[in-house]
Formats: sequence, C-alpha cells, structure tokens
Amino acid sequence: MNRFEKEDLQREMAEVERHLTACLRDPGFGGAIGEILRDVGESKGKRLRPRLLLLAGRYGERFETARERLCRLGALVELVHMASLIHDDIVDDAPLRRGAPTIQSKYGKDRAVYAGDLLLSRIVQSLFRDGFTRVGAFFGEAVEAMCMGELGQMACRFREDTTVDQYMRNIYGKTAALCRLACRAGAVESGCREDVQAQLEDLGVNFGYMFQIRDDLLDFVSDAAREGKCTQMDFREGILTLPVLYAMEKEPARQKIVALLREAEAGRFGEKEAQCLQEVVASSGGLARAAADMEMYAQKALQAVETLPDHGVSDVFRGLLQKSQQGGCR
Repeated sequence: MNRFEKEDLQREMAEVERHLTACLRDPGFGGAIGEILRDVGESKGKRLRPRLLLLAGRYGERFETARERLCRLGALVELVHMASLIHDDIVDDAPLRRGAPTIQSKYGKDRAVYAGDLLLSRIVQSLFRDGFTRVGAFFGEAVEAMCMGELGQMACRFREDTTVDQYMRNIYGKTAALCRLACRAGAVESGCREDVQAQLEDLGVNFGYMFQIRDDLLDFVSDAAREGKCTQMDFREGILTLPVLYAMEKEPARQKIVALLREAEAGRFGEKEAQCLQEVVASSGGLARAAADMEMYAQKALQAVETLPDHGVSDVFRGLLQKSQQGGCR
C-alpha cells in the first residue's frame, strides 16, 4: 500500500471539484437555473464529506485503481449535502447561509425546490451511468435516513416532552448518516476488508454526532456576523437541541425553558428571551454536558482511527477531527 501524502489529497480534492463543476453545469434551458447552479457551486464549504470518503478509501487494497471513481463518489456525496441544504433553507425560511443569501431567499422557494431536486436527479443519473450499483444503495439509505431525521425533528417541534433519545435519532439522520455514507462508500469502493469497513462506518457515525452537537452548541455562542444566523435559532423554531434538553432535566430550569418555548411558539421570542435562555441553559449545566458529549463522540471517532492500520492517513483524520470540533466544516 502506497504511503499517503497530503499533496495526494489536494490533487484528489481538485478532481472532486472538477466533477462537481460538471454536475452543476447549466442545462441550457434559460431562466434562473444556470445562475442558481453557479451560486451553489460558488458557495463552498470545507468539503468535509468528500474528504472523509477519500481518506476512508485509502484503507482499501484497490485504492490506486479506484482513485478516479472515489473522486466521482466524493462529488456525489457533496451534491447530496448541497441539495439537503437547499431544501433545509426552504423549510426554515432561512435568509442566510455562511453569511450569503440562500437560494430560496434570492430566487424564491419554487425555484429552490426544483434546484434541489435537479441535484438529486443528477446524483441518480451518475450512480447508474458509472456503475455504482452497490454503493448506490447506500446513497438511497442515507437520503432516506436524512428525510426521517428531518421528519422526526419536525414531529418534535415545540414539544416539551422531547427526549434525548429522540434527539439522537433525529441527528443521526440530519448529520451522522451522510458522514457514515462517505466513510462507507469510500471503504467499499476501494475494497476494504469487512472489519475495516465497520470501523470506518463507526468513525463516520461518531464524527457526525460530534459535528452536529458542536453545531448545536454554536447556536448559543454564534452571531449573524460570524455564522450567518441569529443565536438560539433552533429554539425559535421550536427545536430542542442537546444543551436545552439537558438543562430541562433540572428544576426550576425546566419551568423557565417551557415558558420560553411557549413564547417562541407564539412568535414572541426576542433578544431578551434569547439572553434568558442562554443564562438558564448555561447555569443549569446544559452547555457543559453537551460539550462533554461532543468530546465523547470525538474520542470515539479518534479511537476508530487508532485501531485502523496506519499508513499516513491517521494523522490527517486526527487533524480533520480537531478542526471540525473547534472550527467548522459545514
């Protein structure tokens, strides 16, 4: 097995970008669709999921011959993520993402719906055209889990009886399922042994849990200038995240949070209420407990890395975990 070099990953990510550009091509029908696809392509995150896929692929004995196909799969995984963000912003009526206008706020909800669907249709075409038969089923499972996670979250909106178990099931679909797909697809396509595939899937799931809890913590400390959204945005939408759920396990914090939730449901949740929620969740230990869980899942992902055969990739995985935990790759 060839020794991994960081420059290799840079070249592979450049190939992923080339495939993304091809997938985001203007169909030539006129109207705003070409502009939408260009905007989608220019709104670049850190490409976390393609990186996970390519790194996972390094552990397979067929990696060298599968490299080009792995780059194609990396682009398709990122397209799933892009489509999900477009649809999420429609549901949330979000005006901004990464500080820029969302597709739905700039072009309207109707066009945004079809733009997201167009990306999904191109994913399906590519999976069939390029012969990703087995991996294609994994894509279907991941998209189903994503839909179930969002539906589960919707069912819990403004419900004070939401449990931590429900929250964990929902964030599996919202975030962890796609990270699992990235690691699973990379492992299978490159010919990893079954035990290595299982280890990489565990890494992806725990990575996803860690990342989503981190995102939920940021909802309490971010601001529109840095994150492109208001603080406590989830709570304003009736979504109880892990810090809030932990805080609600104590009295009188629970009573205060339920009263604030009713204010949010009535559309009366302003900056005063946001500050009150911040103080209650922090003082009751909700933020600290959620941060401890984030660290736990980061350590579980790291343990999976440590049990894998090291040929240079482990250090990159460790760096990606640390950067995702401290910063952001959304």
